[in-house]
Amino acid sequence: MDNNDALKELKSKRRIIVFGIPLWALGLFFAVSEKEWFMGFLSLLLLVASVFAIIKSNKLIRGTLAPYRPGKGFWYYRMSAQSKRAYITSGQWVLVLLLIGFWMLDYLNGYTAVTAVGGIIALQVLVKRRIKLHTEVDDASLFELEELGIIQEGETVSSLYKDFEEWSKVPENAKVLALTPDRLIVIIMASPEAGTSYEIRLREISGLNIINEGKYGQGVIISLKLADETVINLLLEGESQQDSPEQFIQALLNGLDRVYAGTAESAAPKPNMKRVYPEQPQPSFPEEGPRPQIRHLDIHQASSSPNSTEPTDRADANPAGEKTNKRIIDF
Repeated sequence: MDNNDALKELKSKRRIIVFGIPLWALGLFFAVSEKEWFMGFLSLLLLVASVFAIIKSNKLIRGTLAPYRPGKGFWYYRMSAQSKRAYITSGQWVLVLLLIGFWMLDYLNGYTAVTAVGGIIALQVLVKRRIKLHTEVDDASLFELEELGIIQEGETVSSLYKDFEEWSKVPENAKVLALTPDRLIVIIMASPEAGTSYEIRLREISGLNIINEGKYGQGVIISLKLADETVINLLLEGESQQDSPEQFIQALLNGLDRVYAGTAESAAPKPNMKRVYPEQPQPSFPEEGPRPQIRHLDIHQASSSPNSTEPTDRADANPAGEKTNKRIIDF
């Protein structure tokens, strides 16, 4: 799925949520009238969650991002890996208790049971596992990026993320993100043989928004607002068991905090040890396998180019039709 498809799916989900709000409101009214307090609580919870989801999705679709405040907001992503997993475990137990409650009150049906159990399993297998196995940086991946010319030899990289586990099995529109003390490097892969690299200076990022996407929130859409009002949407599929979008976002938030505090260099994370280069280095990409060719483009000059590794540039989604300088780029 590319970002355009993700945004279309998001708009479709928003319409469904909008139609559901009157139903939750009616359910709350009748539950209170009949003194069905449990169903009233669930209706209220769904009503509040629906309103919150619509607000979040509208911000993403319209490219409206609040100014970034160092150390503020995004509390879930700022938690440690262990705390994230404990929080997810709590959510799983809530689903179990809701299932028990529905069963005791004879409200349980097959669809509800399958959805809840599926959510519990997906959180365990897809999200908690990748958070546990995530490695911020490893020499093998850094050697690969050096060989491709994406980073300089010996350059400090604080965090890495990939949408895939093997370079020989790269899906279309897969992302590779590398975070350095002063910039975010974004690589968009068209295939295992070709990709495009863009660089975003952390000092240029003035706004940030994060929303979960995909089945059970497996994927994540990161929206970045730059100083020139450009909004960049990055869809991270989250399909690799070795790369966690949640942990990469935590590193990105820490990097933005350091930049805003003016300590990007002095407070940058120091690697545990220097990279050890073998005396007779072997190529990271075997001769019989694909070796990606990476183009380097300026993010400010990126334009729409269907069926390529360039982003899709779309007009400002202003419902009033007002002309603005806002530019929204979907990766």
